[in-house]
Amino acid sequence: MIRMTVLVCAAAVAAVGCSQTPSVEAGGAIAPATPSNGTYIPVGTTLDARLNQSLAANAREGDQFTATLANPVVAQDGETAIPAGAILSGHVTGAHAGSLGEQSVIRLDFDNLAFNGRSYPFEGSVASVDVRNKPMSASSSTVRGAVTGAAAGAVLGAVISGGDLSKIITGGLLGAAAGTVISLGTSGGSDAALPAGSTLEVRASQPVQLR
Repeated sequence: MIRMTVLVCAAAVAAVGCSQTPSVEAGGAIAPATPSNGTYIPVGTTLDARLNQSLAANAREGDQFTATLANPVVAQDGETAIPAGAILSGHVTGAHAGSLGEQSVIRLDFDNLAFNGRSYPFEGSVASVDVRNKPMSASSSTVRGAVTGAAAGAVLGAVISGGDLSKIITGGLLGAAAGTVISLGTSGGSDAALPAGSTLEVRASQPVQLR
């Protein structure tokens, strides 16, 4: 009987551990997930949030930013886990303003999720960016060459990862801090920015217990 109890407990612990292990897509990104109920946000839960301010390449490490959820996060049981209007807060962990024709980049990390008068620690990564009023620009294939323009994701709003991210880091543009690196295009200088109103698809990288 004791042995059976131990086995059941071990299985339960293993199940909990597995439930908190991030599922990873082929490209290395966190796979999307849907909460089973409104009290627990698993890794991979997707939040669509609009930036409340412009983020420019001349930003400094530690600069704060916020984004407002455009759509509610609805659990599998139909309960609203996170309402539209919830606020994601984060900070800049790195930025580089390239010269005209060179790529500018910014790195963002998340700290907090707040709604209904309560706040929760939140960690997440940006899966994609929908740039507000995205200008017509050269394709990424036309801006490769120098280290500052070598990344294939040199178009404004592109999320940079993998080999392209390695080129940026080894090229000395950014350190190895936490956060998602996003291209600000190749316009150069203070003109390089992710405009307010752009939508970030953010995926939770740590589970969050709500309420």
